[in-house]
Amino acid sequence: MKRIATILITACLASMASAQVTLEEADALMDARDKELQAFQERLNDADPDRALAVLKLLITKGDPEQRRLALRHGLQSTDMAIRATTLRAILDSAPTLVMKFEPVSEEPDTYYFRTIQQSGGVVAEDNSSEVLRKLSGYNEEEECWTYVHGVYTPCFARMRGEVVSLNFGDSWGNYTLNNSGQLAGQQAINNNLTNATVDLYE
Repeated sequence: MKRIATILITACLASMASAQVTLEEADALMDARDKELQAFQERLNDADPDRALAVLKLLITKGDPEQRRLALRHGLQSTDMAIRATTLRAILDSAPTLVMKFEPVSEEPDTYYFRTIQQSGGVVAEDNSSEVLRKLSGYNEEEECWTYVHGVYTPCFARMRGEVVSLNFGDSWGNYTLNNSGQLAGQQAINNNLTNATVDLYE
């Protein structure tokens, strides 16, 4: 019995040893990944703007997490209007879950503010700031807007004109533009309660 146990332990140790990853293998994998991401970065900087924008949109909508982060960082930090607008459209096209953050201008927002946040599945902090998640579901060609699922309905949530993104929340539309932190920033009236609002775009 002891001999059988010894054989099993030896076999397990041998199996574990053979399954181990060496530092050389890890370095090789990381180097290969770095080279791949560098190649994508070069394509994002292609001298042909149409090719660069096509790669940007492809990485955001279909890339793996690292490729998507690379494209988002490139697009959201760009000073080129076309690149920023393409980045924003690609983000909305990728059916993301957006985190909307609201800070009421008034120190005492009324009950409709709290009710709207609660009905939207959001949370309110002690300072009355709040967060709400919105999962986009697609683009409505007829209404020219990105939608989200609300029960059996898919109401309009976002529209774009140039670099300005309009978002529908709290029974009104608010206009947002990119800030220096790569967020959409603007003001949103939530049932007549004015708030300063931001939407995180980085993952």
